[in-house]
Amino acid sequence: MANKIFFAGVGNMGGAILRGLLNAGTAANSIFFFDPNDKAAEATAKLGAVRVKSFAEGLKKADVTFLCVKPQIFKVVGAEWKKAVAANKGVKTFISIMAGVTRKALTDVLGAKNQVLRVMPNLPLTVGRGTVALATDGVSEATLALAESIFGNIGVTCRVLESNMDAVTGLSGSAPAYVFEFIEALTRGGVRCGLSRDVALKLALGTIEGSVELAKQSGKSPSDLCAMVCSPAGTTIAGVKALEDGGFRASVINAIEAGTNRSKELGK
Repeated sequence: MANKIFFAGVGNMGGAILRGLLNAGTAANSIFFFDPNDKAAEATAKLGAVRVKSFAEGLKKADVTFLCVKPQIFKVVGAEWKKAVAANKGVKTFISIMAGVTRKALTDVLGAKNQVLRVMPNLPLTVGRGTVALATDGVSEATLALAESIFGNIGVTCRVLESNMDAVTGLSGSAPAYVFEFIEALTRGGVRCGLSRDVALKLALGTIEGSVELAKQSGKSPSDLCAMVCSPAGTTIAGVKALEDGGFRASVINAIEAGTNRSKELGK
């Protein structure tokens, strides 16, 4: 793993990665960050990470720089970043989590000589159970391996072509929100049918956790596992019918597609 890591931005996702690294045992004094938002910066500093005064200062200290600002901000800070990079000699490694911002757009600012890797993480990195897609285009094997070593302690990684990154954003980048919505829907369903909220939530969480583990270990497809639960004329098939009547699967597919399309829009 890199000795020193710099975060440009510690908002929701940047902060999640930073906290995940700390929870995985990365030394706090080897993590630097810059964020003009004092509230976010103060919260991060309390974790032990070192706040720097500028992007240029953090870049000088870092082996790897994480670019974690919102995609809409990239055009605003690009000139500052370009100036800071030009003032540094040698090859630098950058890891961008900005949805929709292409590698070409990044290298136009950060320089073609530098290693520039696009990734798409998701929020469960905070608890060491995230997923991270790495765009392999134009990146050395050493950089990919470095990124996998950084993320390996806080989630699972997969390699994809950059052309698939918008779809990754629409699926794993956004889907935690859909899962939380599903958990809430299950809980409310239990409450509607007479359970207390605490009991309904506990049952919903346990059911999802167990179902995910079964899907991982069984080697069976989701369709086959669903069929195992659906007894003929039983309660489950009645519930599945209700989901289908409400367009459940179509709604999920539409959500993934909407997120993918929005990611494409952000890159324009």
